[in-house]
Amino acid sequence: MTKKEIMKKIIGNVLIPIGFVSGENIDSCWFIRKFKNSKGETARQVVEFYSSGWEKKLYMVINCFSGKYSSYRISDFVPDSREDGLPYSTMREYQLAVETYADILKQYGPDFFKKIAQPPAEDDYFREEDNCRLFEKHESLAEKFVAEHKLDLSQISTEDAVKIIKKILLEKQGEPFENCRDMILELSAFYGCVQKKSHKCKWVMHNCRTHFTCTLDFNSKSIPSLYVHNDIHMAWKNGMDKLDSLII
Repeated sequence: MTKKEIMKKIIGNVLIPIGFVSGENIDSCWFIRKFKNSKGETARQVVEFYSSGWEKKLYMVINCFSGKYSSYRISDFVPDSREDGLPYSTMREYQLAVETYADILKQYGPDFFKKIAQPPAEDDYFREEDNCRLFEKHESLAEKFVAEHKLDLSQISTEDAVKIIKKILLEKQGEPFENCRDMILELSAFYGCVQKKSHKCKWVMHNCRTHFTCTLDFNSKSIPSLYVHNDIHMAWKNGMDKLDSLII
């Protein structure tokens, strides 16, 4: 058997019965579980295995997105563990390393997966569902905002758009995030519409394996992708100073 076949068989016997499915690329092998957390939000857990490029050691990392992203090593959930990868030099030793990780997952995995599945108590974050809504509904979100505020898009520059965004955010600071979630998505969509007048750009959904996120991507190497709703969210929370970075 190849290394990936060994991994799929041994680790799969532990993780697949509890809802994981397997995946792989050229550098690693992983198992992923998609579920709804206690708030009904889309969440994912990924157990990933990889070997270092310069030494023969096998590593395991557990990543989770449930309202927020977190990454864990064995030392985070196995008492008194100082694990720093399991060495191997032969296929037999590789299989033994995989079996060791399988035993750890059998003993500690179910309780740990349950623990890290819990979302933050506060609701001050964007869910995957919000990213999907911005990606799929940005045109209608922008149209709603423009109509409500009686704006003429043809007369608005990027700098004007940022000034409008700042004004509205200042009016909404201090309100609960849940009351501002839709507003921030509408502001983001509005900003994207203004940018499209002068730049070739589009909304793109990125698969980060543990979650999907939406960015405004430009057809220019000199302009980076913008996490517009996150930038606006941070301005609403912490002040408007950094929002000028959206003037491009």
